[in-house]
Amino acid sequence: MMKIDRQFFQKIAASVAIAGMMVIAIGDIVGAAERLNDGDSVNGVIRANSPTFRFRNQTRTGSPIQTATGEEYTFNAQQGDTIQISVDVEEGNLAPVLVLISSQNERQVAYDDTQNSLRYRVPANGEYRLLVLGQNNTRGRYTLSVSGISDNSVAQNPASPNADKRRQLLADEFGLRVLDNCPPATSSLVVVSFVESTQTYRYCASPNRVYRAGEYTYDAISGEIKTGAPVAQGSSSTNDAKRRILENEFGLRVLDNCPPATNSLVVVSFPESTQTYRYCANANRVYPAGEYTYDAVSGNLKQGTTVAGGSSSLNDSRRQILEDELGLRVLDTCPAATSSLVVVSFEESNQIYRYCANSNRNYPAGEYTYNTSTRNLQAGTPGRNSQRCAVSVAGVCVVK
Repeated sequence: MMKIDRQFFQKIAASVAIAGMMVIAIGDIVGAAERLNDGDSVNGVIRANSPTFRFRNQTRTGSPIQTATGEEYTFNAQQGDTIQISVDVEEGNLAPVLVLISSQNERQVAYDDTQNSLRYRVPANGEYRLLVLGQNNTRGRYTLSVSGISDNSVAQNPASPNADKRRQLLADEFGLRVLDNCPPATSSLVVVSFVESTQTYRYCASPNRVYRAGEYTYDAISGEIKTGAPVAQGSSSTNDAKRRILENEFGLRVLDNCPPATNSLVVVSFPESTQTYRYCANANRVYPAGEYTYDAVSGNLKQGTTVAGGSSSLNDSRRQILEDELGLRVLDTCPAATSSLVVVSFEESNQIYRYCANSNRNYPAGEYTYNTSTRNLQAGTPGRNSQRCAVSVAGVCVVK
């Protein structure tokens, strides 16, 4: 039965050729393609029994369809990403052929058979397939490296425990009819992004009287949908106020994306509410390489990193109190839903610092306030008898 199936796929593959379009055909179906993430360096091997693919070198007019064995990989990328792919041959006589295909329309978008590398700027969000093939029946082991994929990779209606909750929220609270998947063209749809930790979840829905077609972001604090899409790390948009601040006020030359290795760069974090925006720039005389945080109150860059909703820094005394004295395991950021967590507020002067941690036997899930006199937690949130927080600056609630 397996031989019949393979022959069936081979016949289908051979008939897929379309004028002006790269032909990718699978001869042997051997498991699922390996998924790549930004900064990955994976080991691969091409053997005589590796999966067989058909391809065409579109860089040469009239190039015939060829067949080669190799390995297949997939990754998700966002518009504006500059993907850099390279292959280092470790063993054997392997002469690599690299073929990059857009999964949206199965069209070849990049090809190389001489440099062992590819560079491609992504025009639209979507999934891409990468083939590493052995040219002229060459075989061997190799190391595949990939960079330039945004850390904030967008997942469309992901199969996670919160996926149905987000979908229900859009339907029940905002009256939106959510589609099963976002199509390639979304100009006529309502597109809502949920920013959770370092991940952005994107949903598409039909417009209604209240919400017209366009980009929106769900604000977990206010519980509202706000116009505009969330900014991924280091946006190159001329409308990016954070980038303009770094360039105009601090004289930094900001990169379009943060590379995997940042030890020689200036890395600046902008903590806002539950989201931290991260930018990378070349070091200069005033700002040597290292981690910095933009302080919105003073308008300066401070050394060290700050995470919205709390800090992951080892120098964070509040976090140390929660972990060392109270035995809580503190999260780096507070997620959108905190009903199952211990949420602790530190009230200092006119500012409130908020931390989230996993519950334990001593502290069940709920809202707490740190009491500086008893050095313990008391149930409830601070400022219940005062005005509610109206302004959030750099991840800190400012009570006026």
